Amino acid sequence: MSSAVEQFGKYILLERLAAGGMAEVYLSKSTGAVGVNKFVAIKRILPQYSDHQEFIEMFKEEAKIAVNLNHGNVVSIYDFGVERGQFFLVMEYVEGRNLRQILNELKKSNTQFTIEQIVYMIKEVAAGLDHAHRCIDGTTGKPLNIVHRDMSPQNIMVSFEGEVKIIDFGIAKAETQLEATKAGTLKGKYGYMSPEQADGQSIDPRTDIFSMGIVLWELLANDRLFTSNSEAAILRKIRECQVPSIRKINPSVPPELERIVNKALAKDKSLRYQTAAALHRDLNRFLNTQYPEFSPHDFSVFMKNAFSAAFLEQRRKLVEFAKIQGSSAEDKTIVTQTDLRSSRGPVAAPVADSGESDKLDIDTSTDIRVNLDNLKTPPKPAVSNAKPTPQTNTQTNTNITHTHTRTQATGTMTRTPSGTISQGPYTGVPRNANTSSSMEDITGLAMKAVIGLVLVVGGWWAYNNLIAKKGPSRTPTAGLAPATPTGSSDPAEGNGEAQQTDMSATAPQYTVTLYSTPDRARVILDGVDTGEFTPTRKTVKANTPVNLRLVKEGYTDLVTTITPTYEAYTFTGTMQRLPRVASVVINIVNGGANPELRIAGVPVSIKPSGDAYLIQAEVGVKIQARNKTTGLSAETTVTVPADQRKILDLYLK
Repeated sequence: MSSAVEQFGKYILLERLAAGGMAEVYLSKSTGAVGVNKFVAIKRILPQYSDHQEFIEMFKEEAKIAVNLNHGNVVSIYDFGVERGQFFLVMEYVEGRNLRQILNELKKSNTQFTIEQIVYMIKEVAAGLDHAHRCIDGTTGKPLNIVHRDMSPQNIMVSFEGEVKIIDFGIAKAETQLEATKAGTLKGKYGYMSPEQADGQSIDPRTDIFSMGIVLWELLANDRLFTSNSEAAILRKIRECQVPSIRKINPSVPPELERIVNKALAKDKSLRYQTAAALHRDLNRFLNTQYPEFSPHDFSVFMKNAFSAAFLEQRRKLVEFAKIQGSSAEDKTIVTQTDLRSSRGPVAAPVADSGESDKLDIDTSTDIRVNLDNLKTPPKPAVSNAKPTPQTNTQTNTNITHTHTRTQATGTMTRTPSGTISQGPYTGVPRNANTSSSMEDITGLAMKAVIGLVLVVGGWWAYNNLIAKKGPSRTPTAGLAPATPTGSSDPAEGNGEAQQTDMSATAPQYTVTLYSTPDRARVILDGVDTGEFTPTRKTVKANTPVNLRLVKEGYTDLVTTITPTYEAYTFTGTMQRLPRVASVVINIVNGGANPELRIAGVPVSIKPSGDAYLIQAEVGVKIQARNKTTGLSAETTVTVPADQRKILDLYLK
């Protein structure tokens, strides 16, 4: 097995998973310290395309876009670089099959997906699409306006664990632009275009929604929707958009699901779902109401049973691949590669040997700023440039800082030519027997003065420190003025405490991007409802713990603490579905035009009349409503059995 592997820079190419006209995908691994292995998928561009300058530019640009995607339903991009003249992408390895492969395998065993499994898969894809459509550039903060343009079963990965992920974000656009003029290149994908795409019109996210509608229709019908013996005929059918009734083909499809399918496949894009989030919302509501007992675990069990042989064989391979060791000599050929997914700062890249880094031209700069204000030392007192004479050296040095008080009195006694003693200002005193007692008196007085000065300065520092702890104000109590320490030659010396405290009060702020799986979770920071939903960006104090609470209907609240330690900090939380759920229809009487509704203390959007809210079953849930205009309100606590539905009328008083 080891003879079939290839060292590719710091990666080992273990097994080729797929190959196309311009690229090939390998199961690979990178080896870390103490033999820790991480399996990844590497998509390597064939050498003949690496010399195509137009494609190189598009490939680099799309790679930069792809790394902004960070969602559980999108395959992550870890790295992008060039090795031996071949551009490559390092992606998350999904241990499973794409949806087209799965459908082909299921047909061999005369097995089909159930309706709830189909709805679950498309719902997960819609969540990933919504994230991509709304994704913003992490460096500029502007929308990327990403459109996949190639949504088809081949680009939907389903793992043996039941995870559903979209692949080929980022370079799908580049591939299409490059290959659009070559006959037959897009064969097999024409059947998933939208009418406006087939007409060559401008496209937007609604194109991806139409493509997902086609996939949903085909899964329910177990047949192709737009197919023919020629590409021109397929495009003509798409432009006409004659969609057969799905319930006539599969009578088990509920009417509500047929409505969802027809809306996704509307020829007029203004009548379609305008966002992938809207499609996700309808599919999620349908799944919860029609199949409340369904769970992702059930889907995972189905996948493992349907592909048990492939699953076990893959696990066996991974165990064998983990034993393969790469050649350290080969690692030296790595050309500059940037870890584009790291938000903690730039990753040190090996030195390029082939000079390809000049062609790559990837911006590896970072916006991370480190605040060094707190590391500044207090200002030093002014020091005279005059040099002391050999005869006299008189110096009094008093240093005061916010951490300690140090008073140092020094004097140098030197013999003068006349035989007198020189000690600071006291000069001309004969050195005889009587001078010793005089010097002792003078020294005692000086020591008392020094001790008194220490007490005064120490009391002043303690008082100001107490004031600083009591509040942010630096203004002394009325009638008291801040004293300047005796012996300080720099005015800034005396208020070093105030300067230091001001710097800590103006601590830097970092931008935090919050994601959740699933998204659209309400964000509560430090107990304050922001009124925003994930994904969102918030500005918080740097290096300061923040209490985060994510709330979403039908899921257990995610409560945690985050500490942003660098600029552009990112947090992704995975929310757990409530183990047992129930639904409640809330009718607010006297609520006015725009009433306020809270469930379990969290504000929720008002749903249309008759629509239910998901709550945790078999526990008391507090329901509160208020009329914002009149101030009338009502509050009650409901307990609904699992999988049951209750209608609640709230009369505001």
